Order: sequence, then C-alpha cells, then structure tokens
Amino acid sequence: MEKVIAIGVPGLLIVGIIWLIISSNKRINNALLTASKTLGFTYIPSKNIFRKKKIFGEIDGYNCEVEVYTRSHGKPSTTYVSFFAYFPESFEMGLKINWRGEFDGDDEYLTDLFVKRNEELIETSKKNLKRLRVEDAFVNSRKVLFRKYYKADEIVKTMRDVLNLAKAIK
Repeated sequence: MEKVIAIGVPGLLIVGIIWLIISSNKRINNALLTASKTLGFTYIPSKNIFRKKKIFGEIDGYNCEVEVYTRSHGKPSTTYVSFFAYFPESFEMGLKINWRGEFDGDDEYLTDLFVKRNEELIETSKKNLKRLRVEDAFVNSRKVLFRKYYKADEIVKTMRDVLNLAKAIK
C-alpha cells in the first residue's frame, strides 16, 4: 500500500503539471487569436508549447506586435508578454530609455530636448505600462504573463496603450 502511494502521488503531481502547462498554452493561444482578430493582426501559432507566440500588424501607420515568450533564468523560467509599437520613422538619436527610466543617447543636446518634451508623458505611462522601454525605433512594454493576459481584451487594451504612447511621443 505504501509503495502504491509513494509511486502514485508523484505520478499524479507530474500529470497535473503537464495538464496545467497544456491548458495554459491553449488559453494564451485562444486569447492571442481573438486579440489578433480584434486588432486586425496576423497570428502565427506555434506548434511547440515552449516556442515564442506572436501576433503582428499595422495600426495608423505604426507596425505593432505582441510576443509571448519564456525566458529561462537558470532553473526557474518566466513567461513574458511583450508589446511593441514601432515608429513610422526612427528618431536616429541613439535614444534609449530603459525600464528603470534611465535616459541615454548619442547626441546629448537632442536627447535632452527629447527628454524635456516627453519625460512627464513617459513617467505617467509607467503606471500602466510596466517595464516600459523607448528607443529610436519603438516603444515597448514587457510584463510577466499573469492570468489577466489570458483575456483577449487585456491584450488589446495594453497594445492600444503602447500605441497611444508611441503616437504621443514627439
């Protein structure tokens, strides 16, 4: 009896983990498919549950994309959802504003002007858009994949927030 329990409990645990991974993968795939239809994006499904999933398209002249990917940090791994809105034309300043809010650029004068014009906008946006990053070519927000992003309307809302920020940056 004890041997059956010793073998059965770990076996059930492993089956439960596999079921959780497969069901979570199906839910995020369904959310991405629905969001891609709502936004008019292209959805490329991944046959492997551990590969990057992506939807992409264009809204108002801005190329946009949403990626769901897993990054391994040694033994544990984390799944992220990342939202990109690419500017129609690059600023070509070597501009980088990382998620910590640190500014960097090739041309100090132009970078300072950019920061003065957009600092308040970017700081305000950080409340809704976590891990916000702005570079010459794009605006990016990366978030840990939580339960709310299994809903297509949350994906659509966040993509629109990133796009609106990209449109507002001067």
